[in-house]
Amino acid sequence: MRKFDAVIFDMDGLMVDTERIMKEQIKEILKEMGFPATEQSILKLIGLTDSRTKEVLEKEYGKEFRHDIFLKKLLERKQNVYHNEQINVKKGLWELLEFLKKENMKSIVATGTIRENMTLILKRTGLLEHFSLSVCGDEIEKGKPSPDVFIKAVEKLNVPKQKCLILEDSQNGIIAANNAGIEVIFIKDIVTPEKQYMEQIYAECSDLSDVIQYLI
Repeated sequence: MRKFDAVIFDMDGLMVDTERIMKEQIKEILKEMGFPATEQSILKLIGLTDSRTKEVLEKEYGKEFRHDIFLKKLLERKQNVYHNEQINVKKGLWELLEFLKKENMKSIVATGTIRENMTLILKRTGLLEHFSLSVCGDEIEKGKPSPDVFIKAVEKLNVPKQKCLILEDSQNGIIAANNAGIEVIFIKDIVTPEKQYMEQIYAECSDLSDVIQYLI
């Protein structure tokens, strides 16, 4: 009997190579607003929902930081990137999706990105037809590291969480998976989680095709 019956996919940085593009956009916005754009401060903002972004920005730059202006600029840049930039699919994804289809295993996208943008990205990359289920950032109250998105994903899958496996590329994603009580595999993109969180993962894979060995 196999250990897992369903796979929960993060999107940005896990399935599609958008995080590197947005990292540069965040850097530019912070500089435009007159704030230091250190590598550490930028990485803290990758993959967050708007509400979490506000919290992190105020903690990093003070209560006077105009997060509303930042988020407006970020939304404009995202729309431009999602509509016009080339978005590459991450290594090993097609092999993994083919395996899941062959084995008749359930899958779902669980992302902090709003549905409009998720749909656009998945359409442009040819991935939309591979996912009939998804949970997006505008459907949940709290973003990662809160477990909300993964708990809702399990509900939509209608599979016990003990039989689900999350695929993540971020520290917040690992924390959210652990908070949900679901096993998580880490595939590195641009963030290296702290040691204490890496000790909590089920496995680490170099690319998405390596996940297959844990599903057999």
